[in-house]
Amino acid sequence: MYRAEEVAIGDGLALRLIALVMAGLLAGLTAISPLSARARVTETTYAAAAEALVEPYLQSGLFSGTILVAKNGKPVFRRAYGLANREWSVANTLDTHFRIGSLTKSFTAAAILKLAEAGKLGLDDRIRQFVPGAPASWDRVTLRHLLGHTSGIINYTALPDYYAKLSRLERTPQEIVALVEAEPLLFEPGTRMEYSNTGYVLLGMAIEAASGQPYAGYLREAILTPLGLKETGYDEASAVLPRRASGYRFGQAQWRNAPPMASSIAYAAGGLYSTVDDLLAWSRALFGGRVVSTTSLAATVDDGGRGYGLGWYVGRAHERRLWSHGGAVSGFLSMIDHYPDDGLDVIVLANNENAPVQKISRELSALWFGVLDPPDSIVLEDIILDRYAGTYQLGPRHFLTLTREHGRLLSKGTAGPPILFLPESDRTFVSPAIDARITIDTEPDGRPNGLVYHQAGRDRIAPRTTPEEAVRILAEPRPLRREVSIDRARLRRLTGRYDLGPSFIVSVTLENGRLYAQATGQPRNELFPEGERAFFLKSVDAQLSFDLDGNGRATGLVLHQNGLDTPGPRIEGDLASTKKPARPQAR
Repeated sequence: MYRAEEVAIGDGLALRLIALVMAGLLAGLTAISPLSARARVTETTYAAAAEALVEPYLQSGLFSGTILVAKNGKPVFRRAYGLANREWSVANTLDTHFRIGSLTKSFTAAAILKLAEAGKLGLDDRIRQFVPGAPASWDRVTLRHLLGHTSGIINYTALPDYYAKLSRLERTPQEIVALVEAEPLLFEPGTRMEYSNTGYVLLGMAIEAASGQPYAGYLREAILTPLGLKETGYDEASAVLPRRASGYRFGQAQWRNAPPMASSIAYAAGGLYSTVDDLLAWSRALFGGRVVSTTSLAATVDDGGRGYGLGWYVGRAHERRLWSHGGAVSGFLSMIDHYPDDGLDVIVLANNENAPVQKISRELSALWFGVLDPPDSIVLEDIILDRYAGTYQLGPRHFLTLTREHGRLLSKGTAGPPILFLPESDRTFVSPAIDARITIDTEPDGRPNGLVYHQAGRDRIAPRTTPEEAVRILAEPRPLRREVSIDRARLRRLTGRYDLGPSFIVSVTLENGRLYAQATGQPRNELFPEGERAFFLKSVDAQLSFDLDGNGRATGLVLHQNGLDTPGPRIEGDLASTKKPARPQAR
């Protein structure tokens, strides 16, 4: 079931704190990623480099799960991260079981191919031979159409109330199919490709009809047991499964349990659990010719020019052939990438819904190959993107407007140019241009209630609002800034260094009774008092307010600029400890 602009802000400000710290757009100072230089690693150096690559995702709270990278079946990077259960603070381990969602499809497709090799069915058999109650309009739909998503049958997980209602009830395969059987075909079978989980539910029913066994039973007997895949199986929520990870989502600025999902609703389209080690063994066995015949394996990766074979996406990444699949069910995301000409497998399993598993996987392979190709974005249905379109309040006077454009989200801030964000998952979008990420915060029924904007190590929570409210707030007159007289003898308590982001420090100094602020690599600007703790700049529309402790010493400051409030904690061992105010160094 397959389902960050910190705002490009700004007028040419002298202080340029927000633009430098968060967007880096005005002077082209976007942070350079670890992959911005071509450098091939060796097996002995890869693990350390991969660890460094994953670290930012951990720090931002975007990843919790397990990762395995293997060359010719030999692991070169194998790690577990985060918590399998947050209520009990139980850590993920390499043998933690994760729901794998649509990675199940590769097993279902292999089962169909094995039955075809045994003469129990044919790929060009019509589905109504195995599901007699199927609508007459499906008469021309074959198993091959279902395997390659070219049937035209509507995807039941795209139904409007799927997440809010349908996915929470246990249903038989027949009841799942009944959800869409009255819907017309989207197109003539075989004429184009459109992903449909319904097709793989029907394939599960065909497996049962042809084998005379339940889907889970045939899979276990014909594939899992012979291959020794003891940590892979059909996920029954009522069964006691040792080391089962719980699924989570980040919403309303905190971790929450993922919405409940019935075991049976995923069935042959996404109902399995597994581990990274078992999935590596599965990839090695399947593509090593130990599961189906050479002819069947060739059919598996023959996409007919549509990008999807039989249970696998067929494409290219880093100028290499790639066979891959992703998966997503409530609380879990998964990705498996197999590079057939290089013997490289990358497997990422996560138990949090906002994990960019495909991005992590592609970056790990790019690291191995020593290339810079950005990860390919996934394709989301327009109905999902349209749901996220709207207005979000990022700061007191700063708003983001999201619109859909060519399968992506276009983000337009109150100030600055529009920025394209590419989908990494069904709720996470990334902008390679400014190294930023947006995670949509949704209600259980899929309705967005806000977003998290991540850039330069900082998360901003932006609740959803209305365009009318944004217009009203922005129409309010800005307060007039008036310099007032204060006791300048007390200004020394405000001097020091303040951290507003990675490698960007604001130094506040005192000289001749005047307070100055200087950002890393930027000109010095005088601060004019409008209160004991509040100051403004005349060279640019920006203000600083200081937080004081009980002794009157500053513990931090807040930069107010372009409608945003950006806090900066004081760095201890700062300039205030010197006997004389430090003069800014020439740069």
